[in-house]
Amino acid sequence: MHPVGGSVSGYVDVLAALPPDAACVGFRARGLDPGGEPHQDIPAMARQYLAELCAHHEVKDVVLAGYSFGGLVALEMASQLEAAGLRPAGTVLLGTWFPLQDVGRADHIAMFRGLVSAIYRVPEDLLELDGLSDADMVVVAAEAALRSATLPAEYRHADLRRLLGVLAANLRMTWEYRVPQYGGPVHLVRPEQPGPRDDPSAWAERCTAGVITHDVGGEHNSLMSGIHGERIADVLATCWPD
Repeated sequence: MHPVGGSVSGYVDVLAALPPDAACVGFRARGLDPGGEPHQDIPAMARQYLAELCAHHEVKDVVLAGYSFGGLVALEMASQLEAAGLRPAGTVLLGTWFPLQDVGRADHIAMFRGLVSAIYRVPEDLLELDGLSDADMVVVAAEAALRSATLPAEYRHADLRRLLGVLAANLRMTWEYRVPQYGGPVHLVRPEQPGPRDDPSAWAERCTAGVITHDVGGEHNSLMSGIHGERIADVLATCWPD
């Protein structure tokens, strides 16, 4: 499942390191497509992804996994399956923080600004977003990004506003999400340098069958790439060799 930006491109290094016969399915955010409206809550997103997944695969044979925000979606999908009397073969949270509650507007804007800077390489001092609504925040951020000489060429197009809209919507959905209890085992992949919001004990309270932790080194933003991505592939291949 995609992280907060909506794309699955960040999984390239993990997928390249998996055994060649490992079949993988990626879910990108609906709002990235022209004419597609972003989801407005994680449970609805999970329901749609499950409907698409179950139409082509036996869920008992599937390992649900997601990086960062995607881990919340994966866990919600596992919880919905459990409510229907099913369980996936596994559930993996890749660097997923337990979501904060009651996040204030200023903190929401600051997090959006930091994500735009990290994902699209836009200097934070160009992102004057304080006091704006999400809609206005997206417009201003897109204009600042297009003016930025550091914006990667693949993002220099008219659809940038749509990409940032997905980012803002997914971020808001994170703060509104209430993590359900889940009765199956959960694997939590963590960086060596976790962020200040990373609290693995919070997952243990919701995942009643236990949380298996895997430390793969690095820090949150580099968790999926290079040697860390290869270590994640090793974890997946070892835990689910079939």
